[in-house]
Amino acid sequence: MPGTVAEGTTYRIGRVRLPGERDIADLPTAASLGASKRLMSRTQLAVWLSFPSRHYTPWVRNQGWVLLIIAALVHLVVSLVIAMGKDTGWGEVLLAPFCLTGVFWLFGVLQVVGSYGARKRDLAEAPAREQAFGVWQRLYYCRRDNVAFEPGVDVSFHPSETREYIFGFRRTRV
Repeated sequence: MPGTVAEGTTYRIGRVRLPGERDIADLPTAASLGASKRLMSRTQLAVWLSFPSRHYTPWVRNQGWVLLIIAALVHLVVSLVIAMGKDTGWGEVLLAPFCLTGVFWLFGVLQVVGSYGARKRDLAEAPAREQAFGVWQRLYYCRRDNVAFEPGVDVSFHPSETREYIFGFRRTRV
């Protein structure tokens, strides 16, 4: 499968069953791919057959901490400016800057807490992702029949169902 994804050429085939608007969350919709019913482009086939990536980039996890640092710096500067006034109390110096920085503090804390949960989920999902990656590496794509299959297993499936196959999801269709 990695070779098919890497090669990625354009194939002319019969009718293509495109996934619906939200059948598979990682995949772009048919309209955004510009797909027709007779031509499967490299991008579409490569997306269907590639190993699904996570829904985030690693640096996104640190945005909460960045927001908290920015909020602290702005809070400090505004506190110092207020403290330089003549008749200011400590309560005013410490609490007034929250009018400017409160939103940054709030979103920073929410992102830090959310990223903690995401890291915890990643650690729990790591063995399943490794196992799914091993299954994905053993898959082959048949260009003639437009199906993917695993040698030794008597099951073939449409390329849009690759994610379901490698993770073992079986949804019942209504």
